[in-house]
Amino acid sequence: MQSSITTLIETDHGSALRALDRLAYEQDQLEFTQRFFAVREGTPFITAPHHRVIARALDDVFAGKITRLLINIPPGFTKTQMCVVDFVARGLALNPRARFIHASYSESLVGENSMAIKDTVQAPEYQAYWDVSLRPDAKSKGLWKTRAGGGFLARPAGGAITGFRAGRMEAGFTGALIIDDPLKPDDAERIIARGKVNQRWDSTFKSRLAREDIPVIVIMQRLHRDDFSGFLLRGGSGDIWDHLRLPVMLEPGRRPRYSHARAIKHGLPKGPLWPDKLGLADIEKLRHDRYSFDAQYMQRPSTRGGSLFKAKWLHDYDVLPDLEYRKIFVDTAQKTGQEHDYSVLQCWGKEHAGPNVYLIDQVKGKWEEPDLINIARKFWEKHSGYGHSVRVGHLRSMAIEDKVSGTSLIQFLKRDSIPVEAIKRGRDKITRARDATPSMACGYVRFPKSEAWYADFEAELLAFPKGAHDDQVDPAIDAITQMCGSGKSMLDLY
Repeated sequence: MQSSITTLIETDHGSALRALDRLAYEQDQLEFTQRFFAVREGTPFITAPHHRVIARALDDVFAGKITRLLINIPPGFTKTQMCVVDFVARGLALNPRARFIHASYSESLVGENSMAIKDTVQAPEYQAYWDVSLRPDAKSKGLWKTRAGGGFLARPAGGAITGFRAGRMEAGFTGALIIDDPLKPDDAERIIARGKVNQRWDSTFKSRLAREDIPVIVIMQRLHRDDFSGFLLRGGSGDIWDHLRLPVMLEPGRRPRYSHARAIKHGLPKGPLWPDKLGLADIEKLRHDRYSFDAQYMQRPSTRGGSLFKAKWLHDYDVLPDLEYRKIFVDTAQKTGQEHDYSVLQCWGKEHAGPNVYLIDQVKGKWEEPDLINIARKFWEKHSGYGHSVRVGHLRSMAIEDKVSGTSLIQFLKRDSIPVEAIKRGRDKITRARDATPSMACGYVRFPKSEAWYADFEAELLAFPKGAHDDQVDPAIDAITQMCGSGKSMLDLY
């Protein structure tokens, strides 16, 4: 009798512990990863501080607090294990009906991840907590389903995704779209290859979500300023992304800001991100290829050589001085398709008692003619509302290139009695840009680096003339050369 009571007590105790463990795995991504990585790989998961940061972000996805998550992190920092394999396995534990789509540039990689997820779900250690069973026909790496109606579709980023959607039309967590390194590093410098990946958002990925609020997770190393991350952070999808940027070397100072991102604060101390993997000496060795280091390891891609403008010329300001006058400069696009240019409106001010000019405000977008006219009117009204204040100066005019859509914009704004100045650009962009460089090199041009749109502006400026777009550069050149003059001769600077 005593033996039976002891056995019953031990059984109840074991069940209670198992229930507590199950609750921990369901509520904490790091707990889940630590447990089932060891089950899958036969070795403990080596936990670093950045893993806790990533896990918290994934927990917020499960809780519905984040629906668009973008993580930029160096290669080899276990992003795929946490954000793909263990995220999906945990998701099926929470809801066996959940449906996931996984895309990457590598067909073999998505296949391996698919098998790793299946191995985890079918492991006895997993089944001891959750009765998630796969259908008998779930043998394919590319597509398999659970008996409850959930499933997993793995496809290369450029492959067809049909007949399956991420998530379900039901309440709660029902799945996700997970995009892991969609661009092959060797293709980073190819405009066509980058464009194809970026266009997949509208042509494929977005349509594969069962509902608009189904979570999308993008995890990748940065490869180019116009890669998929750059596309999303600058508004390519139209969504605001919760952005977790984890460079290999954490440094104090200004973080890049993007128009369509909410930065996730990681709270990690300065120094190597994962010292046990890449210490200071290892990081110094990586710096020999500065371009690749800045992109893939520091998550701040630049343009490979040949930039006409230098970062050291970009001076910040916090408070505007008294201005003599202000002007608006406009660059209009010819077409509004995704592959075409943007229209940009910038407001600039000339210092009252000095040589400096200040970029004050900017709007950028792809608008059809009626919308462009309305945007221009509102931008003028916004800045003319300051009146003739001595501090901000009089808003003199709106300068617009007299070409294609700019010509019609000039005509419409004149009817509204807005003072318009038609700009004739008779020389190529590089020649005109060289007229602006002396003033910038002399420190006469100041920028509002705290504005959300500034990071995109700066990246485009520093990429010129090799960047994919120069829509923001054009009106800036017009403003600097008109308001600041051509400055000193370049020979005077050296």
